[in-house]
Amino acid sequence: MTTRRAFLKYTALSIGAFALGPELGAFAADTRPLLDGVSEACRRLAPLGWRQMLLDLTGGTLDISATDLRSELGKSLGHIDRGYPGFGDFANSATRAIEPGSPDLSLLYHAFASPTVVADRNGTELGGFPTLAEIDAIESYIYGVEPPTMGELQARVDAMSPLLLGGTKHRKLGLVVYALQYRNAPMSVHGRHAELCFARSGVARLGTIEPLYDGRARNFVGLDPARPFDFRVVPRRFAVYLAAQFKGPGAFGPQDPLSGDDKLNFWMPVHKLFNGTECIAGLNLQVGLERGLRNDELAQFHRFLDNQGLKNNWSGEVLEQFPFTIRDEFIGSISQQPDFGHGVLEPRPSPMATPAQYEGRPLTFPVDGSYTSDRANMQLSSMQILPGAEPTIEPRYMYDAAQTTQRAAPEYINIRHRVLPNGEIDDLNLRPEMNEIMSTGGYQALHYIDGAGDGWIAAHCPQLKSVVEDNLPAYCMVGLPDFFPKVTQRELMAWSRDKVPKPIRDAIWAIDPLALSQTRIAGNIALPAGFSLTDTTITAIVSHPVSDDGPVQTPNGPWSIEKAGMPDGAIGMFDPGWETSQGIYYQGPELPLQKFLAGYGLGSPFIEDAKLCAALGAYWPGVAPDSTRQYQPDKMIGGAVYPYPTIAPLTDEEIGSAPIADDQFVPRDGIHGPRPTTVDGREVAFMSWDGVRGPSATTFKDRPVVAYTDATRVDYIDLVGTMTAALTSRIDTEEYVARILAMEAVYWGLGIHDPDITPTYKVVQQKAAWAVVSFKVVLADDSGLVAAEQAAGAKLLGPRRYFFHVYRWGELTHDPDNMRVVYIDMLEQAFAYVSGNTALIKRDGKSWQVDRSMPT
Repeated sequence: MTTRRAFLKYTALSIGAFALGPELGAFAADTRPLLDGVSEACRRLAPLGWRQMLLDLTGGTLDISATDLRSELGKSLGHIDRGYPGFGDFANSATRAIEPGSPDLSLLYHAFASPTVVADRNGTELGGFPTLAEIDAIESYIYGVEPPTMGELQARVDAMSPLLLGGTKHRKLGLVVYALQYRNAPMSVHGRHAELCFARSGVARLGTIEPLYDGRARNFVGLDPARPFDFRVVPRRFAVYLAAQFKGPGAFGPQDPLSGDDKLNFWMPVHKLFNGTECIAGLNLQVGLERGLRNDELAQFHRFLDNQGLKNNWSGEVLEQFPFTIRDEFIGSISQQPDFGHGVLEPRPSPMATPAQYEGRPLTFPVDGSYTSDRANMQLSSMQILPGAEPTIEPRYMYDAAQTTQRAAPEYINIRHRVLPNGEIDDLNLRPEMNEIMSTGGYQALHYIDGAGDGWIAAHCPQLKSVVEDNLPAYCMVGLPDFFPKVTQRELMAWSRDKVPKPIRDAIWAIDPLALSQTRIAGNIALPAGFSLTDTTITAIVSHPVSDDGPVQTPNGPWSIEKAGMPDGAIGMFDPGWETSQGIYYQGPELPLQKFLAGYGLGSPFIEDAKLCAALGAYWPGVAPDSTRQYQPDKMIGGAVYPYPTIAPLTDEEIGSAPIADDQFVPRDGIHGPRPTTVDGREVAFMSWDGVRGPSATTFKDRPVVAYTDATRVDYIDLVGTMTAALTSRIDTEEYVARILAMEAVYWGLGIHDPDITPTYKVVQQKAAWAVVSFKVVLADDSGLVAAEQAAGAKLLGPRRYFFHVYRWGELTHDPDNMRVVYIDMLEQAFAYVSGNTALIKRDGKSWQVDRSMPT
């Protein structure tokens, strides 16, 4: 079956030998008793409203200022008011402030770690919030207040299952590293109450400025409102646990179990490990971490050139050097910031793209015309690294992301910056003959690098070396910034599977939303970290075992979903991917392909693929903005016209077709905001998410057209510093899905009824025949809406109302005076106001009509 990205099945894996210099280090030595860290946190927070809040919550029975704090935290509490703001989903079976070995049943831990605990009963906000280090201190105290012996831990594990793996006497224990987060009930593993959740993989995110931990939100934040064109580094916390392996699903999870999980092994966390004598009775533990990170995209690219017999100027041992292979501290390090506590991977602030240099000179590669002249190898002026691809004959959409396709090198690479013999950079985006130059090749293109990468966090503990049988690192990703921090892939996945009306479900997405936590796949076996192809549960989210099946409890504080670097907030499809990509291990035609996560398959630099993802119909739902309508609809993909429909529309302000409101992001001294420009004699500011101005309706040679910035000449490398999530970050899941359904209502109002069209991809093709010129959020008293309601004889109800201007598109014409502008003929226009499944539609030459055809 032909696909846009080509179907390269059974390409042998090529992995070089990599020698990484890991970061080794023990947790900071602290000989104090664990209780001292808890006492310090309680003393600091008590006068900030925390003492009175906890007294009120427990009917006066819990005083965190008590002289004998150990006894106070360990006693049974006669009363816990779960109607108190923030404690609605604290486990019903819990009875103490500290329950040994169980964070989920420890009231003080919930108070410290839950983002719903922010105010007292009267709504007065607390005067301060715990640091991540203080939460870590409470957590360690829970496991160490009554330290178990190794025999007790082994007996606890063995008691969970009478049928041990392989008939052994004892179930084996492992030293396992997890990304972890305390999560409220709706996002927890079991969905009944708040739980500490674990995954053997975690996501940190790139940023241009230093990280910031928001104590109120109990999370790192990716944005700074005062600096809308910067992104904060978003770290990810990891911790070391003794763990045991069990078949799933079980009392430990996993979250959202899949068919076949009963045949897979999952590592269940048993006991947290930390330094000192209070962790495991009779032992003085010394726990250390090893960090290894790598971005070897350029090295893999040059190996690809060799493997394909293409012109190449770098090979051999030089590919192990910077910047062909970027390692460790150039990507991120274990944080040394005291308030972050232990085990926090902190990416290094860096630009989204930087010109690469080697030995003091620009680093280049030869553009081989024998490859670039094949249109199947070019995607929107990016060079595609999928050898053997054939031109697309007909768009198939849902079949695009061929998960059996090898990505042995960056799937896309920028070739639009030519390095001249005198060392000057020739930006081909500015040359009329750009496409001809790229097709002919024969020039040196400039390499770019970024701070993305993947790697591992591993642990070592000499005192347990003879006890544990496995030592399993966590897989870590340092990915691109998140433009939708309030929308997770798991939410969209669940919504699309369970709540979308069945008649529109199959064709609502071009690429289905799939969370990484739902992908059973191995870690990167190309890393020298010991990841195994058979260990495919590394992205699953689990918990400590839960024995009760009590009622579903509801958060009653100011709870909202925020991505926090766990796999259910990351993408589980790889074309090439967003946080990471995919490699394939091929052993022979009779054996199944084995897949593993591999960062080297991402774009080079990463933002080279960001434009493609965004321009092609929310290709990665909930992470890449849907800027389909920002560029001409007749996009050339693989040598053929390949239009994508708009799925989750951005507003005119979000794509820069309209200026932002006067009171938004006004630049102030010392703060860089949007640069004002003069339009119709007044100063306005635009905040397009990617720095590109959106389309506008106009005329050309007396024909109605839409003017676009030519997608083939948009280069995000040239736009570094202009991207912003200031507007898109406000969109939560409720708003995101409302926009999707509103867009669907317009398609149905245009007569595109999914059940009447087969096969499914034909529905998407018919939607793609219409493009969106304008999309706005409107109020109930909007003059245009009121007039449409009066003309149609119907009133739109509901909390959200949207306006659409769409058109059926025709031929493309290049602006003779501006090579970066193209015009698309408007063959037919339509206007719509939508709320819910009700659309008021006016097509060319017709009056306003009411359409309620979209199923609900």
